[in-house]
Amino acid sequence: RTDIEILKSAFSSAEEYGVDYVSIADTIGILNPTTSYNIVSSIKQEIKTPICIHCHNDLGLATANTLSAAEAGAKQLHTTVNGIGERAGNAALEEVLISLMVQYGIDQYNTENITKLSAMVQEYSNVYTAPNKAIVGKNAFSHESGIHVMAILENPKTYELFSPELVGGKRNLIAGKHTGMKALKGIVADIGYTLTDQELNALIEKVKNCTEAKKGISRNRLENIIKGIKGEK
Repeated sequence: RTDIEILKSAFSSAEEYGVDYVSIADTIGILNPTTSYNIVSSIKQEIKTPICIHCHNDLGLATANTLSAAEAGAKQLHTTVNGIGERAGNAALEEVLISLMVQYGIDQYNTENITKLSAMVQEYSNVYTAPNKAIVGKNAFSHESGIHVMAILENPKTYELFSPELVGGKRNLIAGKHTGMKALKGIVADIGYTLTDQELNALIEKVKNCTEAKKGISRNRLENIIKGIKGEK
């Protein structure tokens, strides 16, 4: 909310003392991608000191604002794991990193432990992410729709922007009420089993019964059901 001329004056004074960075802090999360870009771009025209950006997520725009500021020339991007922070949080490390990699081709970072890091921060902070959290949510690489599952089995890029392995995650093919026979057969094969048509018919009935009140069943539970069917023969 600070007038940009006041910011420029303050940064100019700081620059005279040889500071390493000047920081734009969107403390209440009022910026949007356009204003983020314009502010950084305007300041960069007059201030030679590297600019850092610190975005809050009150409007759900922290990651977008951070990336927009980077496009305008911000050199230091403030992030937190899982976006954890005051009120609605800050720009999420995993979202910014993977966006830089996937959208901008900046790939000098090792991202294979991001999912593990996210889980550790959740455990120690007691602040847990939503299942549909981008990049690290437990549903980030989950597929249940029959059409989606079949496409994923043929070519994961059909419904995945990047592979789960990039962030140390795992693909989860869910057997649920929306799963058809062909998709279920593919899931079974992915687990490592081969069933007869009769066994598949029995499995799909059990899956539908199990998922009547739930969205889907876990891979481990599905494997136990398969073992039960095989044992009934």
